[in-house]
Amino acid sequence: MTSFYLAMALLIAVLIGHSRAPLRALGRLLAAGCLLMIVVSILLANTDGTFAAAAGAKPWLLNLQAALAVLAAGALIWSARKTLQRTDLPDTEYTAPTRLLHWTVAALVIAAYPMGQFLTVLPKTSPEHAAFLATHLAIGGAVFLLVAARLVVRLVSKAPPTALKSMAAHTALYAMLIAISLTGFALAPEPVDLYGLTLPRLPPSPTAEALHRIWLPILLAALFAAHLGGAVRAIRRMAR
Repeated sequence: MTSFYLAMALLIAVLIGHSRAPLRALGRLLAAGCLLMIVVSILLANTDGTFAAAAGAKPWLLNLQAALAVLAAGALIWSARKTLQRTDLPDTEYTAPTRLLHWTVAALVIAAYPMGQFLTVLPKTSPEHAAFLATHLAIGGAVFLLVAARLVVRLVSKAPPTALKSMAAHTALYAMLIAISLTGFALAPEPVDLYGLTLPRLPPSPTAEALHRIWLPILLAALFAAHLGGAVRAIRRMAR
């Protein structure tokens, strides 16, 4: 399952940043399809008794995410049609590695977010819980490494002029991604293995669980929404 998510995230990132309009449109349609797959998973959990056996607000949060995913998928399908009206890739000041890392991380985070909340709903003794946990940890490890690579690329390559407010928002977002990855490593039952690369398990911390499962996801969602809302022009330069 990990290979599927990583491959899909990379494929979406490559297509969205491609110079040919049909491939850019295909990337958006593929991203919409992946969002709808998440929606179907949540809807099935509503009907097969998974959520009925769960306590707390997690099922409600997952259903809210399903509704938002439907809206996002609709927007991607609409934008794919608009993309086909263009025949070239507008000039952009962002490098190809920057665009690739940006969209790969975004796709993986969107996949890992509901998966982490599913882990709080599924019984720990179920095979699905073990599979979701292994995939969630592997995606978290991939996000951590890709964010580190993104920061290295940012240091060694030229970036377009950025307003101080936007720079602060980007810094906070990447810091949040690193923090949520590290607290996840602290909660992992064993070191995270990512295709032979072993990421060390951090010493357990009494605050790691609350941070990783409650506060950091809330802050990450807020920062992610602010990033999308406040950087529309920058995102369009990177993807259209």
